[in-house]
Amino acid sequence: MDGGRWKAGRIAAIHVKDRIVPGGMTGLGFQTVYPFHCRTIEHYTRHGFAYMGMKTIVTDVVRENNQTYRLGWTEQCKDGSKMGVGMPEYLLLFRKPPTDTVNSYADNPVVKSKEKYSRGRWQVDAHGFARSSGNRLLTPEEWESLTHEQIFKAFRDYSLNQVYDFEHHVKIAEHLDAKGMLPVTFMLLQPQSWHPDVWTDITRMLTLNGAQSAKGKEMHLCPMQFDLADRVIEQFSMEGETVYDPFSGLGTVPYRAILKKRYGMACELSPRYFLDGANYCKAAEDEVSMPSLLDLLNAS
Repeated sequence: MDGGRWKAGRIAAIHVKDRIVPGGMTGLGFQTVYPFHCRTIEHYTRHGFAYMGMKTIVTDVVRENNQTYRLGWTEQCKDGSKMGVGMPEYLLLFRKPPTDTVNSYADNPVVKSKEKYSRGRWQVDAHGFARSSGNRLLTPEEWESLTHEQIFKAFRDYSLNQVYDFEHHVKIAEHLDAKGMLPVTFMLLQPQSWHPDVWTDITRMLTLNGAQSAKGKEMHLCPMQFDLADRVIEQFSMEGETVYDPFSGLGTVPYRAILKKRYGMACELSPRYFLDGANYCKAAEDEVSMPSLLDLLNAS
């Protein structure tokens, strides 16, 4: 931001999710999906922003079904033709065109030092594909001997590092289910992604809702995850700049921006959410400004 205006050449990262529409609202008699992310792209491009791409944030389909009862196993067995799929989240990337169209650089580029941003990190950021070491796949019987936590972590690593085998994935799930070890409240064997545009490693529980719950305050319906905000802030801004969120909620973006040595600016319609967010931002400001032991030693 520059004086309340979007800087030419800089990024607007919009976090969205499509909406489920009940059959009673459409007259169709079955649930459908409103493609909100598509409408968002149309809206921003119509108002002069250039669409740069999309990151997909994978969600847990089992947890989703426990909240919506839209994707149930029983209903799938009755009639698979009316069943949809889980709703991922999307991070839509837009760019305000730079003033000078001769080259692609922003009026105020986001510059990275090669000493801090290594070639190795760039390669991982650009493409996250990882080859396996050649170890064989675990058998269903070997999965059975592990705890839920061990299974979740082991399957995550397998899904990232091995050539994916759909039938093997299903076989493991069926074997665990037969042994009474397949949970019904969350997805234990979540397929992971090594593609840089599909994020399966977002910690969904790490949000400001944790602080809201601890204080007995109203929790947000769709809180933003800390690591999602952190990645965007670090990639598309520099220290000392202002990061703006026009849909602030509990103030996650300005809160994380302050902790990342940026300034935070935000708007929010709910007075309660706005005041809670302001308190979190003040706490972040106090944390950043608090001198460390090293600072005190250097000053003495």
